[in-house]
Amino acid sequence: MAAPLWLGSDIPYRVWSDPTGRLSLREAVSEIARHGKPAREVLSRGYTHEVAWLRFTLAADAFDGAPLWLEIKPNFLDDIRVYYRPLTGSGPWHQRRVGDTLAAPRGDLDYRFPVLKIAPPPSAPGYEIVMRVATTSSLLLRLGFWQPEEFMIHATRSSAYYAFYFGLAGLSTLLALVLAILLRNRLLWSVAFMAIPYAMMASIEGFVAWSLPGLGILFQHYLISVLALLMSASLLWMPVEAIDLRDRVPWLYRTFVGTCFLCLPLMLSIPLGFYSQAIRLQTTLHFFIGILFLMYCLRVWGKEGFRTLSFALSIGPFIVTALTLYGLLVLAGRVPFKIVFYRAWQYSLVVNMLLVMGVAVYQVRMQYREAREKKRLARDLMIEREASFNQRQFMGMVAHEFRTPLAVTSGCLENLRYATDMAQIRQRHSRIERANDRLIQLTDNCLVDARLDAENLHLDCRPADLAEIVNSAVALIHFSDHHSCRLELEHLAYGAAQGGMPSGERPWIDAALMRIALSNVIDNAVKYSAGGIIRVECRRAGERFTLAVEDRGGGIPVNQVDIIFERYRRAESSTGTRPGFGLGLHVSRQIARAHGGELALAANTSTGCRFVFTMPWNAGKGGGE
Repeated sequence: MAAPLWLGSDIPYRVWSDPTGRLSLREAVSEIARHGKPAREVLSRGYTHEVAWLRFTLAADAFDGAPLWLEIKPNFLDDIRVYYRPLTGSGPWHQRRVGDTLAAPRGDLDYRFPVLKIAPPPSAPGYEIVMRVATTSSLLLRLGFWQPEEFMIHATRSSAYYAFYFGLAGLSTLLALVLAILLRNRLLWSVAFMAIPYAMMASIEGFVAWSLPGLGILFQHYLISVLALLMSASLLWMPVEAIDLRDRVPWLYRTFVGTCFLCLPLMLSIPLGFYSQAIRLQTTLHFFIGILFLMYCLRVWGKEGFRTLSFALSIGPFIVTALTLYGLLVLAGRVPFKIVFYRAWQYSLVVNMLLVMGVAVYQVRMQYREAREKKRLARDLMIEREASFNQRQFMGMVAHEFRTPLAVTSGCLENLRYATDMAQIRQRHSRIERANDRLIQLTDNCLVDARLDAENLHLDCRPADLAEIVNSAVALIHFSDHHSCRLELEHLAYGAAQGGMPSGERPWIDAALMRIALSNVIDNAVKYSAGGIIRVECRRAGERFTLAVEDRGGGIPVNQVDIIFERYRRAESSTGTRPGFGLGLHVSRQIARAHGGELALAANTSTGCRFVFTMPWNAGKGGGE
């Protein structure tokens, strides 16, 4: 007794169609008695201008002494008239009228659907009920008779369910829209346009008029008509984008696009009065395109062997399209309405949208990853080409750089054969020593660069005498006739003349590589400054120490600061181009980083540059790299 009684499944009825819509109640009752057809299912007649008349009886036992609430669904019926009288047939007919196009209240309750309260018959065994249903939309009628308490529970649960459903759909649509704008992906745009079927369902379920009472039921009625024409395009767009129909079957994609654009002029059918013809045309086209889509999905799955990504991306649209086609047949009155398929269609829309959106985001992510990889490969190729070009120049510069000190050595050795004055001999020995040191420096840089290129730079870290390394490196300054050195060693507990300190307090570094790194920076200071004092500082601060080299040159052009540490790249000084091949600073920085430190340009002014090594005191204690 507490369960609702549904017209058709629980209450049989007889139905008859009035082609003219002009029959009176008495004439209609007579025609139903003579020509009415018995029915045990939901009334569904499709898009028709005929008026449907229904007649059935409701036994007094169904009331159980309390009024029954008649719930009338769905929300796109224009005019519904309910006539009822006791089964004795002697009393007058009671009339109730509801519908979307009526200005009168929608029923006895403020609810999403019209609800009419029917009092129990006073003495008769039940009621004889006759209904007249007229609509410009699809003729689909679902009636339920409820006990008041059960209806309140049902209404609360149903409203809560749909509130959650449309809230989830709204958030998903908003997320798809944001992602579509950010990622500029057609598939995500098609997912965002799934808001149209959701708005359609919200209107059919009565949420628009119920939530916005100021707009009225008439607005909701015409909104359903507009959305019904647009929904066809939105429900087709996502499936064809999901399987990339544009590239795979261009002619079918063009057919779909043409069908979508057809809905725009068909909007005129609403004010001009041929809506049913327009919806039939669009429904027919949608049905055949949907059939083609389903067939193509099966073909793709069979051809690609049900690949995971392809199958996952198209199974959702396949199910939605199949259920949509069933819904089109229901609205056309070709197959009976089944609530289970309507529920399945609702769930499939949300699940499919989330699935397609997830796969679309995954695809976009993979595309961005491929784009980044292509960009990286293009950059690596450009760097490789530039390195190849610079390498050819490098070989020429190496030959020149090595030839100069070798020529100096050869000339000095030749002159030593005939030299008799000790001052001349010492001078030539000094030039030979300077040329030899230059050759050693060039050779060290080339060897270190080769080890860096092979990615096998091994640090032989041991306790090193930092003062000795600094003194050895600044010897390059003493060979210059135009430069002098100012050396500052702080917090090392020993100076250049004391010969060091106990090994336990010495830094753990690769002394040979550190000497090369510092020598390169000092050599640059000598080459790129015309003369003056070159300041070399070494300080310890806790577990780190710094080495700074400051010159009195003309500085580095601002637009070339970023390239000075790159391999085979050289900046031009204000005093012109100096000999070299762009390895010194590059090698020095890589040595510093191999120790866990850094080499940086700390100051760059028109009166000189300052380069600073920042190094850990125990870079590889215990012999590690």
